[in-house]
Amino acid sequence: MSEGLERNVRAYIALSVGLAVGVLLLTQAVPFERTSIASVWFVMILVCETVADLYPIVYFGFGDSQTEVTVSLGITFAVACIWSPEQAMLLVLTQTIISDILTHKSVDKVIFNGALYTAVVGGTSIIYHYLASAQLDVLEGRNLLGMGLAAMYYIGAECLMLSGLFSTLSHRPFGQVLLSFVKQSWLDFAALLPLGMVMVTLFRENPLSILFLVPTFLLLYFSLKREQALRNQTQTILEKLVDILESKAPETAQHSKRVRSWVGAMCDELGIDTGQTDMVLQAAVLHDLGKVGLDDELLRKRGLSPEEFHRIQGHSAMSAELLEGLTLFRGGREIVLHHHERYDGAGYPDHLAGETIPLGARIIAIADSFDAMISVRPYRPEPLTVDDALKILDEERGKQFDPDLVITFTNLVTDRIHTGDVSNFPAGVRLHPVGISETSA
Repeated sequence: MSEGLERNVRAYIALSVGLAVGVLLLTQAVPFERTSIASVWFVMILVCETVADLYPIVYFGFGDSQTEVTVSLGITFAVACIWSPEQAMLLVLTQTIISDILTHKSVDKVIFNGALYTAVVGGTSIIYHYLASAQLDVLEGRNLLGMGLAAMYYIGAECLMLSGLFSTLSHRPFGQVLLSFVKQSWLDFAALLPLGMVMVTLFRENPLSILFLVPTFLLLYFSLKREQALRNQTQTILEKLVDILESKAPETAQHSKRVRSWVGAMCDELGIDTGQTDMVLQAAVLHDLGKVGLDDELLRKRGLSPEEFHRIQGHSAMSAELLEGLTLFRGGREIVLHHHERYDGAGYPDHLAGETIPLGARIIAIADSFDAMISVRPYRPEPLTVDDALKILDEERGKQFDPDLVITFTNLVTDRIHTGDVSNFPAGVRLHPVGISETSA
């Protein structure tokens, strides 16, 4: 992180703290009904929310900058509606500091998270208590309106503040980051905020009744974790198939894993959000899965007839077909299908051109070609040097490859070489032409 970027981040955190203080001051200016809640419930909810915050369900964000979603989201919203703004802000600030310290977060993250949830919960609580009335039934129109507007503020404030932080960290346009953040988080809000609303309703009727929601929160947590585990297990099985495929040809061993590593570095450099990055990384590992249906002799043959070459070209469509029935990899399927398209439209299978080719496919195309060029292959026993491979990538900018992505990739490779990191190069890689000092992996 550059010094200038660090200054921007510090300024953004300071702005967030200022916003939280402003919300606190606003609580003194806005008239609303204040309710008194027994301190035992304050402590009980604090403990429950802290424990829930220690067990994230999913992570999302941009590059190395991520946030996590926990079932405490629903509890936090309920806190905003149950307690008066000052009490709600105190509870969520205390809980955030405790959970962040227990999870060993840095001081700047503790400060930002405290400011974020104080501002979000404080504003949510002000809206709800200004519009709602304790004298009316929870489900009457005025109270429902207050809860609905409070929920809209909660979602909007959290999305805007986190998107602003990720935009500052990644140097990506705010609108683009916000859109991506909403796409990643809307399902979590849709699942957890209604639970918070139910918790508010039950608490108003009888505080003890919220204990009946404990199994629901646990069930939701384990269901979401199970879905994630299923995704990981499916990914592992498919990766094993790729390992079996690559083990048949020693010269391609670990090819997919090296491609995945380069693709991951590219996604981080481009500031791509976590959800899309995960999808592209899955596709990077599985991009040659369709070759499992080809004869070993064909894959190792040096001279290919037009018919044989056409059969090999069909591996991308075969890979996509194998992923067709897996809903967990629906997005990655399109990336796998089109990773041999060319930027000028002369690729296969659908002759897509330019940015009509999925971004993930354009990234994989560069990493895949680069690793193939610097590796031993049946059709080229003598691998190219890294310098020569980078020159070919440059010559093909705007033809075979996305011109901007080639620059990004070249900078990544150059930086790795300068720092002496050759861990993601094939064994025996030649970094420079003969006669120039070189290092091999």
